[in-house]
This record gives sequence, structure tokens and C-alpha cells, in this order.
Amino acid sequence: MAILSCLPGLEVTVEVDSQRAHEYDAGLEEVESRAEESNFHPIQQTLQHRHFGVPYVLKCIEAKPGKRFIFVVDMTNCHHVFDWNIGPSEQLSYSCHLDGFCAGLLRACNGVQNVTEYWATGSRVAGWKRRYFRFEGLDVLEGGDGSNAENAKKYGTLPVRLFLKVGTGRIAAAKDDIEGPPLIHSVHEKDLKGRAVDSKVSFNSEPIEHQPDLNPIHTTKCVDPRGRPIAVFEFRYRTMGLHQECVIPCPRPVHVVVNADEDEDKEVIDVEEEDKKRIKREPEDDASRGLKREAPKNDAQYPVSSYKLRRLDNGDAEIDLTDD
Repeated sequence: MAILSCLPGLEVTVEVDSQRAHEYDAGLEEVESRAEESNFHPIQQTLQHRHFGVPYVLKCIEAKPGKRFIFVVDMTNCHHVFDWNIGPSEQLSYSCHLDGFCAGLLRACNGVQNVTEYWATGSRVAGWKRRYFRFEGLDVLEGGDGSNAENAKKYGTLPVRLFLKVGTGRIAAAKDDIEGPPLIHSVHEKDLKGRAVDSKVSFNSEPIEHQPDLNPIHTTKCVDPRGRPIAVFEFRYRTMGLHQECVIPCPRPVHVVVNADEDEDKEVIDVEEEDKKRIKREPEDDASRGLKREAPKNDAQYPVSSYKLRRLDNGDAEIDLTDD
């Protein structure tokens, strides 16, 4: 789970195929570099909060092509939200981003698990659809001119941004026409700039049978005039790319466990598997060896000949092949 010491009790996770994704820590240098690129609204101004550092965390997870995933902002253990230096009139909201696409801004309710699993699109005329999130393989093309590098920086990332909001006292009409998310088909190598991105987010569309009531909504605004988040939980997803970027260690050599006695500790031996070259010797030709094959017995293709051997007076041997 992704947690921050400056926001005690808050846990942000990604569940893939109904299971919490196993998280791997990214390199410290990269975390610090990414944190410097982000711009935060500092809510902890007192001396007791300054030791918490930058409110940014980066985790790596494994993508499973074809499997759905959801975001979980768990606030079931947030019993002391106001310890975060949040005012009584302020509320916590969060936004989920998928390869650069923002799936709306939602209120984070205290004491529950806030789940985001789809993005609703459509209109009053055409109807509405739920677009569920899922992973899919990404086609990486050779070459390119690097013109899409800025957008490609966001590929393979799932940031969750937290904001402090406050009510404006105004009411606005709900949107009656929401466009679908942009689709990513492929990316060029030069746009990735060496990053081992091999997956993307796609969307499964399912119609909403009961059309939602588009009631007026109470509007809010960010406490920070610049609209900066108070914290960012970022998840980087890959398939084999986690091995290529050395986030997940490569498979270790095969372990052979030798257990001489059940009461004794097991001895573990690392065995490195090597390709064994096996030389298959071709059978030598009988003619090259100067040998004659004997005809197999009871074989019609090779009739058996009988002969007589006589020794002459001068010592020579004579073979008689005439039939009796």
C-alpha cells in the first residue's frame, strides 16, 4: 500500500483482477527527482509537521494484460483527519489519472473505502456508458521524431492526486455531454526516451441501463489559488518492463534443496543452469569402414547362400558355391 507519514491513516492502492497489486519500491534517486518535478500546496506549516518531507510516493506494480483494475483511496482508518491541518469547512477530494487522462474529481469520504473503477461518458441523447479500466499491451514502434515525448512521459503511470476543496455556495447544472477518454494505439521509441513502457490503459464499455439523474451540483474550488495538490500517490505499471528497469530482480538460479535429516536445517545450493552441448555422432558408413554386412536371417531381401570349403594339397583354400 502507498502511505505518507504526513497523512496518517490514509492508504492508496491499485487492485488488479480483484487482487491488491504487489508493490515494488522505485529507486530513491528517481523518487526524489519526480518529487522535485511536482508542485504541492503545503498544508503542514507548523514545526511539528515539517519533518515529514515532500508528500509524494512512487510505487511500481505489475500490469496484467486484459485484466481490469481499480483505484482504492482507503480512509477507514482516518480517525484524526484534522491532524492533517485541514479546516472544518474544507473537504478532501482526489483525482485518478490514467496515462495522462483525468477520470474526474471525486470527494474522498472519511471512514470508508473510496473506489474508482470506471469513467462514465455519453449524453442525454446517445445514452451513457461505463468505461471500466483495464490493462493492455502497447505497440512500440521504431524510430520517430520525438514530437510526442511530452505526452509519452505520462504513459505507464497512474497518479492519484489529493486536493483540498472548499464550497463556493453556488449551484451549477450537471454536464449532459461527457466525451470518452482518448485512446492510445502506439508510441515511438524516441518518444519514450529509454523508458521500458510496454503497456497502456484501455476501456471496456458497458451501457448504463438506468440513465442517471443529472441533478444540479454544489460547486467547490481548490483552497490553493494555484490548484496544486496536497499529495500525490503515483503508481508505475509495467509487465516485463519492471525487470528491464531493474525494479524487480531477475529470476535467481535454480535452488536445489538437500535435506539429509528432517531434524536438521535444510541446505540450499544455487545451481546455475547452463546450456549443454550434446554432440550427436552420425553412424559411420559400412563401406568406409571396409566391412561387409551380414544378411539378416529369415529376410527375403537377402537370400542365404551355402558353400563348401576344401583345402587343396598345396595349402590353398577353395570355396565351392555349387548347389548339391
